[in-house]
Amino acid sequence: MESIIVHTKNSMELTALKSVLKDMNIEFEKFHTKNNFHNKKTIQKISDRKDKKITRTPKPKGL
Repeated sequence: MESIIVHTKNSMELTALKSVLKDMNIEFEKFHTKNNFHNKKTIQKISDRKDKKITRTPKPKGL
Protein backbone atom coordinates (compact mmCIF):
# COMPACT_ATOMS: atom_id res chain seq x y z
CA MET A 1 0.00 0.00 0.00
CA GLU A 2 1.03 3.65 -0.11
CA SER A 3 2.87 5.52 2.60
CA ILE A 4 2.17 9.12 3.52
CA ILE A 5 4.51 11.44 5.40
CA VAL A 6 2.68 14.14 7.35
CA HIS A 7 4.32 17.23 8.86
CA THR A 8 2.10 18.63 11.60
CA LYS A 9 2.53 22.22 12.76
CA ASN A 10 1.93 21.59 16.45
CA SER A 11 1.21 18.91 19.03
CA MET A 12 -2.56 19.48 18.85
CA GLU A 13 -2.61 18.53 15.16
CA LEU A 14 -0.42 15.50 15.86
CA THR A 15 -2.70 14.31 18.66
CA ALA A 16 -5.80 14.76 16.50
CA LEU A 17 -4.21 12.88 13.60
CA LYS A 18 -3.15 9.99 15.85
CA SER A 19 -6.64 9.68 17.33
CA VAL A 20 -8.24 9.57 13.86
CA LEU A 21 -5.80 6.88 12.73
CA LYS A 22 -6.47 4.82 15.86
CA ASP A 23 -10.26 5.16 15.44
CA MET A 24 -10.00 3.93 11.84
CA ASN A 25 -7.67 1.05 12.87
CA ILE A 26 -4.95 2.33 10.55
CA GLU A 27 -1.45 1.18 11.48
CA PHE A 28 1.11 3.97 11.88
CA GLU A 29 4.70 4.27 13.04
CA LYS A 30 6.36 7.13 14.86
CA PHE A 31 9.57 8.33 13.29
CA HIS A 32 11.69 11.30 14.38
CA THR A 33 14.00 12.82 11.79
CA LYS A 34 15.97 15.23 14.00
CA ASN A 35 18.35 12.74 15.62
CA ASN A 36 20.37 10.62 13.16
CA PHE A 37 21.46 8.02 15.75
CA HIS A 38 17.86 7.60 16.87
CA ASN A 39 16.80 7.11 13.24
CA LYS A 40 19.22 4.20 12.81
CA LYS A 41 17.91 2.62 16.01
CA THR A 42 14.31 3.09 14.92
CA ILE A 43 14.91 1.61 11.47
CA GLN A 44 16.58 -1.43 13.06
CA LYS A 45 13.71 -1.81 15.53
CA ILE A 46 11.10 -1.64 12.75
CA SER A 47 12.92 -4.19 10.62
CA ASP A 48 13.32 -6.50 13.64
CA ARG A 49 9.61 -6.15 14.39
CA LYS A 50 8.72 -7.13 10.82
CA ASP A 51 11.01 -10.18 10.99
CA LYS A 52 9.75 -11.44 14.34
CA LYS A 53 6.26 -10.82 15.65
CA ILE A 54 6.43 -9.48 19.22
CA THR A 55 3.82 -11.15 21.42
CA ARG A 56 2.68 -9.98 24.80
CA THR A 57 1.39 -12.17 27.59
CA PRO A 58 -2.31 -11.56 28.24
CA LYS A 59 -3.23 -10.11 31.61
CA PRO A 60 -5.77 -12.09 33.65
CA LYS A 61 -9.12 -10.32 33.87
CA GLY A 62 -10.93 -9.66 37.10
CA LEU A 63 -7.88 -9.63 39.36
